[in-house]
Amino acid sequence: TQFWIQIWKQWYQRRVRGAKAIVFRDYWMSFVLSITFEILEYSLEHQLPNFGECWWDHWILDAIICNGLGIWLGIQTLEFLESKTYDWRDLWSIPGTRSKLVRVLSQFTPHSWTKFDWGYTEDVKRWFAVIGICACIMIMDLNTFYLKAVLWIPPPHPVNVYRCLLILFFGAVALRETYEYMSNPLCKRFGQQSWVALAILITECMIIWKFGYEILTKPFPTHVIVFWVCFVVIILSWSFWNFTYKLPRRKRTSSGRELSECAAEDCAVRSKKSE
Repeated sequence: TQFWIQIWKQWYQRRVRGAKAIVFRDYWMSFVLSITFEILEYSLEHQLPNFGECWWDHWILDAIICNGLGIWLGIQTLEFLESKTYDWRDLWSIPGTRSKLVRVLSQFTPHSWTKFDWGYTEDVKRWFAVIGICACIMIMDLNTFYLKAVLWIPPPHPVNVYRCLLILFFGAVALRETYEYMSNPLCKRFGQQSWVALAILITECMIIWKFGYEILTKPFPTHVIVFWVCFVVIILSWSFWNFTYKLPRRKRTSSGRELSECAAEDCAVRSKKSE
């Protein structure tokens, strides 16, 4: 019985986390965040004992089954919303009770849906901005478990569910505003909901620091420090190589190809004129 209770708890939590695929509107970003959180659980199990799970719980139950299925369902929902058609007829002119019911339910779905293209490697500023967004999301997820530990909130308490739902709804608006600020050159100001989300994140971190100082100051094991130092070095090295060598070279190649195509078109036009 305890085994199935644990599976239900994990499935419920991962469904909420898998729904973030609809917020991010990107498969790879959701997948990377899922894997990164499992690695964070390994790294922080000396502070929070409930992170100490067996390998199959981390990678099979959490990463593959729960998170993977949740992300897949989120992406399928995105594809449905992107290809959705709308029927603007009057409700009573729609034939059939089932069609009327579908029309009523569709009233509560978005009128339009914008597909996100984060463009991780297009620009160095955009690359580090996406890393910063992922870091904030990871901290928000970790705060769920740290707040339960430092404030002695039992896992089945409804305040945990309410917090996750509130973060999901206002986080969707905040992330949409952040994406607009990053992608639209006409947008010059950071969104209000983005500032509110950042303020909530900072407030939660301050609460955890105040009431959980003994937990946060537990020393990290040596292998955890070595792993994250190597991880940061790899990220910085790849960023330097990509944005100082690979990306400029690709731009020079594409611009040279465009010039050669334009020259070939000019030659073809001149030859036709000469004929």
